[in-house]
Amino acid sequence: MPIADPHCHTLASDGMVTPAELVEAAVGAGLDLIAITDHDTMAAAKEVVERGDAAGLAVVAGQEVTTGWPAQTHILGWFLEKPIKRGMSVADTVAAIHDQGGLVIIPHPFMPVYFGSIQPAMLSRLIEKEPVDGIEVMFTAPAGSRRRRMLDQFISANRERLGASIGASDCHFGLHDIAQVVTAYEGDFRTAILRRRTTPRRGKAKRTVPRDIALRQQWRAMVELPLRRLSGRI
Repeated sequence: MPIADPHCHTLASDGMVTPAELVEAAVGAGLDLIAITDHDTMAAAKEVVERGDAAGLAVVAGQEVTTGWPAQTHILGWFLEKPIKRGMSVADTVAAIHDQGGLVIIPHPFMPVYFGSIQPAMLSRLIEKEPVDGIEVMFTAPAGSRRRRMLDQFISANRERLGASIGASDCHFGLHDIAQVVTAYEGDFRTAILRRRTTPRRGKAKRTVPRDIALRQQWRAMVELPLRRLSGRI
């Protein structure tokens, strides 16, 4: 089965690698497909797609969209033609992705944080109105055993409205963290998502991120990226 890491970032948002370095890392990890999902921008998507084509790597153009204050929940959009406006409600963000034929994926759900990760009550309200196309059930972000049990129970109770089961590394560091969590799929990736023919699993990669690079990434994510949003540069 082909293997995908469908949640990756570059220097266009809070990643630490160029498009070229991301593609090189993906090819080196033996992946068949990645999704480029920078926060609130698709500035790097075209280059990643082009470099992927040249290297024999399939690339899905997407975005990790930040929804409105105060929760600022993150929603992944795949197969996008143009960027999705940040700062809308969760429901409006989902509708905007679907309106242009994209797929909606819930990333790293139920993390014990105030922002970025959708929480059970919010996800319940969302799927009562509109199903999503997939949900990350395996990811690298820390959640804790209690939160993971909550997620397992929620998925079991709402399986039909949550779409395909997805695994992704949320790659920010290229060769240091790509393919740690992956999605195996049957045939065409988009069709596999829609038909729920996906298998999330741990990847073979066991690398660690150097501490100095990890600290610089946290600065980019928590300081530089918000400032770029405020200044209108993203």
